[in-house]
Amino acid sequence: MRVKRYHLVGVVTILSVALITWFNTVSGMEKKTAEEEKSTSLFRPVPTAVVQPKADVIIRQFPGTVEAKKDVELGFSIDGLLELLNAREGQRVNKGEMIARIDQRDYLHNLDAATASFENLKTELQRAIALMEKKVIPQAEYDSIKTSYDVALAELEIRKKALDDTVLVAPFDGIIARRHAEKNEHIKKQTTVVSIKDIEELEVEIGVPESLMATGGVKPFRQIEVNFDVAGDRWFPAQIREYSVQANPVTRTYEVAVGFKNPPGIEILPGMTATVRVSFTQNSLQESPNRPVFLVPVEAVFSTGDGQSYVWLIPDGNGNPEKIDVSVGPIRDKGIEVHGNIRAGMLVAIAGIHSLNEEMRVRPMIPGGEGLDG
Repeated sequence: MRVKRYHLVGVVTILSVALITWFNTVSGMEKKTAEEEKSTSLFRPVPTAVVQPKADVIIRQFPGTVEAKKDVELGFSIDGLLELLNAREGQRVNKGEMIARIDQRDYLHNLDAATASFENLKTELQRAIALMEKKVIPQAEYDSIKTSYDVALAELEIRKKALDDTVLVAPFDGIIARRHAEKNEHIKKQTTVVSIKDIEELEVEIGVPESLMATGGVKPFRQIEVNFDVAGDRWFPAQIREYSVQANPVTRTYEVAVGFKNPPGIEILPGMTATVRVSFTQNSLQESPNRPVFLVPVEAVFSTGDGQSYVWLIPDGNGNPEKIDVSVGPIRDKGIEVHGNIRAGMLVAIAGIHSLNEEMRVRPMIPGGEGLDG
């Protein structure tokens, strides 16, 4: 009986010791965790960004609309009845092909009358020349006949031109984009009858911001490609045709015309939407192995009263921020060029930079975090 009692006491003792040990361990862990949380909360979270290496080639995309390289509106320079109209919208035409013709009867009659008058005066002039050589007629009479001949010749040329003007021909290979008149309609001069577009060579006009044009115009433009909504992910080669040196007063962009040939297997028409992709280089800070150039967000750079530019480096863990002086270059799509005592992969502060100092205890803000819990 006594042995059993001793055994029971021993078990209770062991359990008590184990329980006390477990309690102390848990209490210590909770205390340590609380101390760590308190320690962490003493470091101010700072929004940061990673220092990036400078890209040698920059790619930009610009939206635009397809336009025909050649686009003309044809009309007659004389009045008349539209007798023939060989033009259907969407119809392809060849250079020199007749598109329309005005009733020629009156013009033919006028040409016949001018021709007859000219031939009569031509005969008279030939007779006058023969008589002048024999000194039969005075100089004044010869001069009068010669003047009448010259007038008749000019009238004949005018009548020929008028007859030629009764016909419209295609000035280049193209397609009838629109028909503005109908057969048997009386046409006034200078009225548009048809519009013709050359869709073999097309253009896309884009607006390039002045910040890009200021770095060398279109000279830094390298590879130029164009894509269309109807072409999926296919890109086609293009080249600059012309560009404006006067900014658009509303958009403050410069118009650049990018030309390309209509690609095989797909018909691109004027009015379709397009995207132009341009790879280009820009003037930048002078870079060397001992003086590398990096990109940081624009908001990471600040200046002081002495005109010097700085960034705040934030340690990866907990620590003090470091104020670094930098030289700045052009602004890029992904930030501003800087060089100084920094390297790619470092963290720079991008908010609250004017309230930081080197005595503060900081840490990078957790992505998505807010306030002191960030």
